[in-house]
Amino acid sequence: MKTLIVIREADYGWLTPLFPGVHPLVMPICNKPFIEYLIDFSILAGSTAVRIVSDGPLNDVERYCENGSRWGIDISYASILVDDDLDAVMDKNARYCSEGRMMVTSGFIFISYEKKHELKPFVAMAPAGTLLRGSTGSLLLTGTPENVGEVREPAPCSLVELDSIGSYYRLSTEILNERPSPYVLPGYSNEPDCHIGRNVVTSKGAEIIKPVIIGNNVQIMKGAVVGPFAVIGSNVIVDRESTVSNSMLLDNTYIGENLDIVGRIAYGNILIDPASGVSIAMEDRHLLSGMKRDGIFGLGLFRYLFHAAVSLLFILLLFIPYLLLAPLLKIQGKWKNRTMTFQGVQQGKNVIVVRPSIAGEGVLSGLARSLSLDRFAMLFSALSGRVAVIGSFPVEAGRHQEAATSVLMPGYRPAVFSYAEAEDWPVNAEDSSIVERYYAVHGSPVQDMVLTVKAFLNRIHAQDQP
Repeated sequence: MKTLIVIREADYGWLTPLFPGVHPLVMPICNKPFIEYLIDFSILAGSTAVRIVSDGPLNDVERYCENGSRWGIDISYASILVDDDLDAVMDKNARYCSEGRMMVTSGFIFISYEKKHELKPFVAMAPAGTLLRGSTGSLLLTGTPENVGEVREPAPCSLVELDSIGSYYRLSTEILNERPSPYVLPGYSNEPDCHIGRNVVTSKGAEIIKPVIIGNNVQIMKGAVVGPFAVIGSNVIVDRESTVSNSMLLDNTYIGENLDIVGRIAYGNILIDPASGVSIAMEDRHLLSGMKRDGIFGLGLFRYLFHAAVSLLFILLLFIPYLLLAPLLKIQGKWKNRTMTFQGVQQGKNVIVVRPSIAGEGVLSGLARSLSLDRFAMLFSALSGRVAVIGSFPVEAGRHQEAATSVLMPGYRPAVFSYAEAEDWPVNAEDSSIVERYYAVHGSPVQDMVLTVKAFLNRIHAQDQP
């Protein structure tokens, strides 16, 4: 048997304004994209292949699902016209649909089923025709039943219509609250009703109240409370003293300090009331904002060019002082080169750099430190894009398990200078991490240049302090 998934832009027209740029088939429900639920159902019903057809773009869906090998099923894609009815869709995919039995889902619908019921025998014996129908979609079968027998029981599944932000919110919360199996992906917690992904860092003093679902690469800071009934996506930061309950935080969202998110959906800087459908774009980026996604070399291309230009400027500025001071300090035994391996932006992608240490007092040592000559070699790594010119304090690979995990948090970008060095107020590692997170979320190429100069000048100023 094969499955044909038919979805039209008109089916999800209500969703597009609320979540611009996100295809509905990759919208998360609990901790899985919507399309995964349809694929899971198709496999349990006995399908060996799935074709997704739409009158809208499917690029994001194809990037996520690829050829279906991760599920052990063949997935293909096709386009249809806006005015194609279901018969026309079947005709255009006649070659795919002609081989044996077909299951066709049409519309923006969620198929609810119980794991204890056997779907495959039921579907194999069910006669051709409409199996389930609702106002927003249907589930039907075509072709001759694969097994001979009489179906005496009702369909072991039902349709959940997704026609508003309220129905979307209710579906996620009902799955979390009432029936996480068989829908929710298994997490890394042994506790029931507590589904936690990879690389989740919970600071001391933070609290998680079940039931919750937390995605991958999440930071929950000191004093924050997550749950009960919270669905947290991946690449999310919940900052200090904030509360998230009865709510959904979609991927790449930053929740600022002392903010209560109760009964809401947060997506980037957009806060949505699922009961009324009203959405508000938050202007204060300290409270609610989207996390930037890095591109080439762990930076956006334009940002990388800025970093490379600043790195080259510093190399030219410090080249002669480096040639004069480094040999003298080496002769005095005050300059020690050390090759270090830092955690890269992605897990398993480490960066090897030379990080000298300048020991002792004296005019030459103080001058070399004030000019940041101990960072000179790293500037070449920034020029090549292996590290940033300004970002996070590099974390040495494998030194501490906690550090090795925390570097995978959103915004981590090993750099020559740290954002924290550009500010005067950080007094400890926790304060420094707050500064780094803030600028990782809100920074810009021009701001990076300004902050790099400030960090450099602050190091000079630090050498003048008694």
